[in-house]
Amino acid sequence: MVSLLYKFKNSPFHKCSPFIKISWLLTVILVSILFEHPLILLTLFISSFLFAVLSKITREWIGFLKLAILFFPFIILFNVIVNGNGETVLWQTSFTLPAFGRFNITLEEIMFGSTMCIRLGAILGAFTVINLTTNPDDLMRAVTKLKFPYKSTMITTLTTKFVPILLRDFNDIVDVQRSRGVDFNKSKMKEKIINYATIFFPLLSKSLERSFQLAESMESRAFGRFPKRTYFNEINISPSEYIIMVIILLPLLMSAYMLTKGQGSFIFYQKVDPLIKSSSEIRDILILFLLEVIVIPVLMFKWRISYD
Repeated sequence: MVSLLYKFKNSPFHKCSPFIKISWLLTVILVSILFEHPLILLTLFISSFLFAVLSKITREWIGFLKLAILFFPFIILFNVIVNGNGETVLWQTSFTLPAFGRFNITLEEIMFGSTMCIRLGAILGAFTVINLTTNPDDLMRAVTKLKFPYKSTMITTLTTKFVPILLRDFNDIVDVQRSRGVDFNKSKMKEKIINYATIFFPLLSKSLERSFQLAESMESRAFGRFPKRTYFNEINISPSEYIIMVIILLPLLMSAYMLTKGQGSFIFYQKVDPLIKSSSEIRDILILFLLEVIVIPVLMFKWRISYD
């Protein structure tokens, strides 16, 4: 089963400041929002994988993405059903449906659904890297230092922190039920639903118990009593980390440059654009990819120096 719990590892990205990690995550999200070009989104996905390799969490990253990939066919199928646009018809029903007409499957629908899956994979991959390499407490301190309200930050941090714990509890309950003879691999869907229903109430009970314990702990520490709060460990940014943050933000500048030149645009309907429209566009996409990953050797160099 998949686990998203933070575990410290001696890797360059684990030892980075949370400000660097937040900058990288924002870069991935913003670039994926600015463009719908499949090749650009694919470069984001590949860069996310390379950061997982850098962080020594390849197995966990792939395990979570395998779980997410299970939903990709449903995304493509939903787009095919509700969209109904596109000129390149790949398959068409021989009969007419009332109020809908003929049901078509077009190349444009499949391309659009597949591209959205790549975008989702890139964003989920980036969040997985952040979740597995960043201590939630460090992340909360960093966001609070950016002048965000610490109450809202606390709620968001607890949400991201307890999702992996919920997955771990789910795995533990599954193991307990298996030791009692419950078979979760039965082929019939009805039996699977009944068996997995045995997990729901123990998981709900454990989650409620943990929430009560958390509320009592926060109340005993007078959470929310004062408008400002202090921390035992303060997070500071070194000059070298400022330089790394600037390098991480370079893809955003390249994205702005590409948008001003009209590069990176991609039209799906009514006729899908070719993936490569010009040599200058593919050159700019390659430069964007290099800017996305150029920080990796910089982080490795910084890590080697600190390690020595």
